[in-house]
Amino acid sequence: MFVIRGKDGQIVTSTAWDETNGEEIQYETYEQAEQALDELEKSLPKDFFKIEATKCERCGGHDDLAIIHVNDEAKAYCQNCRVEMFSKKRAVGRPSGGVTKKVSLTLPEKEWDWLDEQAEGNRSQYLRRLVWEAQSSENEWSNNACLGYAILGAKKLGMNDEQIGKLVRAIYSEFDWKSVEEAKDTYNQSSF
Repeated sequence: MFVIRGKDGQIVTSTAWDETNGEEIQYETYEQAEQALDELEKSLPKDFFKIEATKCERCGGHDDLAIIHVNDEAKAYCQNCRVEMFSKKRAVGRPSGGVTKKVSLTLPEKEWDWLDEQAEGNRSQYLRRLVWEAQSSENEWSNNACLGYAILGAKKLGMNDEQIGKLVRAIYSEFDWKSVEEAKDTYNQSSF
């Protein structure tokens, strides 16, 4: 690749009425640049311009240059710089969230349907969320935690130890008769 430059380094740009207007004119061969220089010197003083080999934008070298458009701007890169810039593998996609381990899960069709409905099309994201929630102490629930809340509430209301004991035993016996879902429904349907 060759360009025509003023002896003082002045860049010669295109005045064509197309997308090259204002860009430096580059020639594939020395002969093409020489012909353009002859035409230019017909209207301007001789020896005012010279032909220069295009330089690599990165290293300034001249070896096997190619013009590559980067963000709609023409850039010249030599073979070595092109290899360095464009052959390095870059990470693609979202960053890793951890170590991937394959798991096989066998469930009845009814449970798979439920899982797919809950996951809303993204099973792995849903399962990750379940694991995170299971590890969170905020979401840790047990019968003892339930009884602890009942005791705290009863003390706040000023109940004595005998009344609190009766309340705890009554709640404890319901654990054997009602599921968590039934207890939740009872609360949701109550006026409390």
